[in-house]
Amino acid sequence: MTADRTAAKHRRLLVLAGAAGMAFAASACSSSGSSGGSAAADGDRLSYDRVTSTAKQLTATSACPFGLDLAAALKAAGAERTVTPAASGGDPAAKGTLDPGKPAQAWPSGQPKPSGVASVPAVPPNTFVVCTFTASDAPVEIDLVATGADGVAVNLALPRIASLGNLGADEVIAFSKDAPGIGQTRVTPGRGSAAVARVAVAGKGDLALVVSQGSTVAKADPALAGESLKKITEALATQLRP
Repeated sequence: MTADRTAAKHRRLLVLAGAAGMAFAASACSSSGSSGGSAAADGDRLSYDRVTSTAKQLTATSACPFGLDLAAALKAAGAERTVTPAASGGDPAAKGTLDPGKPAQAWPSGQPKPSGVASVPAVPPNTFVVCTFTASDAPVEIDLVATGADGVAVNLALPRIASLGNLGADEVIAFSKDAPGIGQTRVTPGRGSAAVARVAVAGKGDLALVVSQGSTVAKADPALAGESLKKITEALATQLRP
């Protein structure tokens, strides 16, 4: 099998896994309750609208928003490094992507579908904000995923998590079933090359934070993976401010 066909097959598997994750999330939402809190607590939390409005305003010279301070998080986790904005390769330090979402649709012809899932679930509007840094010699990427729908931010990020964590489709589905709850952080299986935290939001919606060394790492820093990466991600999650 050629490299192109292998990559295409992997992408299809990720689409199926992501859709299955959305379905699992949808079935769980009715029992999960709201992620909102009191008015006082909400004042210290990001909202989907705030993430989206900020993403629209990011430029090539914008700094990573929402109070995220990678150097402080690394120090708090005992993995202090010299941090500079933007990884090598010319990527901007911060960029935003807005997705209007998609309605539910039929499964692609000839593609297997998860048991009990009649169609590819609808994808709600969502926003990604991605910040890139260099920590000494290692790239570090922070992906913030926000949506106005409850309980689905991690599932929206599953294809990205799969790429960053080098996960197969079965591992992606397993991760989606054991995704972090609000205030929790999970590390991807295997080398632990990505960590995912869910963060309480102001009002309706859901927010996930994904931290990794990116998907194209020539030489990974082993100290920025596994349990250490989990601690770094937890520290970053506590920094988030409107």
